[in-house]
Amino acid sequence: MFQQQPDQGKRGRFARSRLLRLLGLALMTAGIAVAAASASAPAAKPAVKITVGATTVGPPVPSGFVGLATEYWNVEQEVGDNPKKPDTAFEQTLRNLSPTGGFSLRIGGDSTDWTWFPIPGMRQPRWVRFTMTPTWAAVTDRLVDDLGAHLIVGINMEAGSLKVASAEIHEIRSVMGRVPTTFELGNEPELYSHFAFYHDTAGQAVLGRPKTYSLIDMTDQWNQLANALPDVRFAGPGYTSLNALPFVDRFLSESRRLSLVTVHVYPLKSTRCTRGTPPQESELFTSSSLQTLASTVASWTSLTHQNGVGLRVDEMNSVTCGGQPGLTNTFGPALWALNILPLYAQAGVNGVNIQSRPYTAQNLIQTNHTRAGWRMIVEPEYYGLMAFAQLTPPGSKMLAVGTMPSGLYAWADRTPQGQTHVVVTNVGSTASTVAVPAAGSSGAAEVEMLSAGAGGLRATSGVNLGGQRISERTGRLTGTPSSKHVAATGNAFDVTVAPDSAAIVTYS
Repeated sequence: MFQQQPDQGKRGRFARSRLLRLLGLALMTAGIAVAAASASAPAAKPAVKITVGATTVGPPVPSGFVGLATEYWNVEQEVGDNPKKPDTAFEQTLRNLSPTGGFSLRIGGDSTDWTWFPIPGMRQPRWVRFTMTPTWAAVTDRLVDDLGAHLIVGINMEAGSLKVASAEIHEIRSVMGRVPTTFELGNEPELYSHFAFYHDTAGQAVLGRPKTYSLIDMTDQWNQLANALPDVRFAGPGYTSLNALPFVDRFLSESRRLSLVTVHVYPLKSTRCTRGTPPQESELFTSSSLQTLASTVASWTSLTHQNGVGLRVDEMNSVTCGGQPGLTNTFGPALWALNILPLYAQAGVNGVNIQSRPYTAQNLIQTNHTRAGWRMIVEPEYYGLMAFAQLTPPGSKMLAVGTMPSGLYAWADRTPQGQTHVVVTNVGSTASTVAVPAAGSSGAAEVEMLSAGAGGLRATSGVNLGGQRISERTGRLTGTPSSKHVAATGNAFDVTVAPDSAAIVTYS
């Protein structure tokens, strides 16, 4: 029951009236202020529409597309010297890069032309820096056998000795004869006339070839040695630069023993090579490090395919010369790798081998043997490589994607299992919402992120793929998977991509 309030007289009624008028004025003023603020506030940025066509670009992704490149002298650092006790964590990190098998392992690089297998009656040459021993052969055999790997192994060309090259091939075939092996004759022979092969007894540098040595001379010598060696599958010559393209046609036309052309590609140069200003993560996302670089590689694949030979970028990474401290161990190379690999696949490259050098700035997979067993740590770049490998099983087809605004990169593929993946990378300074076309999908899309902790592109820790990280003990992804399901709105999946991260959108 309501009770009537006592009459407070004229003074009270006037006070209440005045209060109501003031309150009305305040509300009206506030309304005007809100309206003015609404009029001046910027409108929300519309979602960036991604165009994903049904047209495929390039051939299907082959098995073993993502591989590893290491040196002769690094193998035992990575897997130990006991073939009965392999580094299972290291092996698992390699399996992650080729989940369905057929992993590509390249052993060579700089060590190719400084390695030999002892020859009875022959004195060890002065240029030898690594000796291929039975133990080395045994642990290498266990590694490639456990992985079911395809091996690309460097054979000494700089020595110019049929005996040396034959002994190496014989040893590898006798121990690893059941392993699919391609013998890569030589490593960056264009540089034989630029750097010391060894030093003589007086300490003077001796070049591997005279200063007049040319790419034409290299072709002649490569063929002369290859033609005299056993009937094996040959690759070569490990060109050091894409600028060698004008000479590749002659090499292809004259090298009848050649099965695979190999070339080394790095977008940035370390200060060890240039002594200049250290490169920055942002340089990895310029055209010269992505689209233009891939376009040049496509010119190589076009030429090699015309001659019935494949092309493999069997040594690559973000920075040359063993990496750049403070860059190759950051998150920037992870997002670069996630975006250069699909461009190479579209270009028709047979595959790539990522260079890893333990105990350097380029230690993609750093292994250590402790009392508790093997432990290994992966650099952030590894997550970008693994993400691409898992999203593109053999037979996947790259799809045409429309042009993206500055700071955004996108690619898409369709797997043989019928899944479509759309990957959007944001290296801009603000979050972006993207509209991924939902045409043909049968339901919601699953979205997971490749991201890092504080620091953005320069982050060195906190990197995760879908909330998971690589275990130091097992080499497997560990942790609780993190993803979300997004329903289509207006025939598109609206996905927000934070700065310095990548969104992986999957639907069927």
